[in-house]
Amino acid sequence: MIELAPQHKRGLTLRGPLLNAAGVLGFAGEYRGLLDFSRLGAFITNPITLHARTPAAPPNAVALPDGVLIHTGLPNPGLRVALRRFPREWERDLLRLGVPVIVHLAATTPGEVRRSVDWIEREERVSGVELGFRDDVTAGELELLVRAAQGVPLMARLPAGRGLELAEAAVRAGADALTVSAPPRRTVGAVTGRYYGRDCLPAALEEVRAVCALLPETLVIGAGGVFTPDDARALREAGAVAVQLDAVLWRDPGVLAALNAEW
Repeated sequence: MIELAPQHKRGLTLRGPLLNAAGVLGFAGEYRGLLDFSRLGAFITNPITLHARTPAAPPNAVALPDGVLIHTGLPNPGLRVALRRFPREWERDLLRLGVPVIVHLAATTPGEVRRSVDWIEREERVSGVELGFRDDVTAGELELLVRAAQGVPLMARLPAGRGLELAEAAVRAGADALTVSAPPRRTVGAVTGRYYGRDCLPAALEEVRAVCALLPETLVIGAGGVFTPDDARALREAGAVAVQLDAVLWRDPGVLAALNAEW
């Protein structure tokens, strides 16, 4: 068990060190029967916004030699619809196994974040929030967004490559834990999107080490390029208390068993 929010009255207890990254396993129901959810320490939803969004127009995916580039447009039904539609699925597929649900909330404006958190606090089947930010968010903007999300156990997922710049602002504003970091953004041909691949690991290791050295009392979840038990072990040795998995779950859902055995 890993407690991510020891200072919060509700807490946020992971049942293990492996989480899926936001945007990788949908809202859980899409992967029913394909993945052993019981091996996750917590489940993180696809990104959700206060208002509904439609998918990005194609082309929106590019297969690369060592990974994949994806531009989704953050499609989702909007928070209120999501909280009506998905909690019963979470109860059946996750909560009965003891796997907590964390909503990944895409931070748009402080007002929308505040309204979203007010709704999330009413849903007892949600254990916490992971807040995601624009790649170009400033430290001042990030502080306002994190402060707007107060009330629920809160993880702040920092933009790729900006951990040292933004970590202190996130913690100062009230984040209980940090995800380091979001997938990097790249452009290939006509597609600009998030990149998932093995070669993300070196940058993730460097950034986790740096943030843990800067804020040794802060709980850090490592993310990026984890495909093997050795990758997960390297992030743990860099200081991460847990890791997020992305593209490896598309390629080999059974890897969760091997990763759990090695942690």
